[in-house]
Amino acid sequence: MVILLIVAIFTGVLFIDYGKNSKVFALDRASQKVAQDVRRAQEMAMSGTTGDASTNGYGVYFDKTGNNNLSYLIFRNNADLIMTYGGSDTVKETITIEKGVKICDLKDKLISSGVDSSVNNLSVAFLPPDPINYVGTNYIGHEASIILCIIGNESTTRTVRVNNAGKIEVSNP
Repeated sequence: MVILLIVAIFTGVLFIDYGKNSKVFALDRASQKVAQDVRRAQEMAMSGTTGDASTNGYGVYFDKTGNNNLSYLIFRNNADLIMTYGGSDTVKETITIEKGVKICDLKDKLISSGVDSSVNNLSVAFLPPDPINYVGTNYIGHEASIILCIIGNESTTRTVRVNNAGKIEVSNP
């Protein structure tokens, strides 16, 4: 009886923490997926195999307004030198963020001053062949932060950072 009671107590503790832990794991998976998709856009720009002379690079577009905070876009920049997502660009893929996770904030940081500006939407784009890495319209001295959180628990976050040197990292604040 004592052994059965101990097993029942451990099982109960595991099930109590399961809901909380599964949400944190979903947040971890979603942040790694965002980083992976930014790397994928970077690799598409470096490969130079666009298949279309009008393609001028690839990028990822994030929007935190309304229900747009539940997905993001991988886009193909169509022959203009404005490396942010806009009217003439082609959506290559729309990616839905894992259930229970959303984009909580987007920041564009000027590295030299350390000033973080919260923005409603943000493009991270890559211009081949090097690639030149754009954060918004800036290709020097900026860092993008895509902050994901658990829906209903905005204090539990993961941050994906991308700078103009092409460094992509996921951090736990």
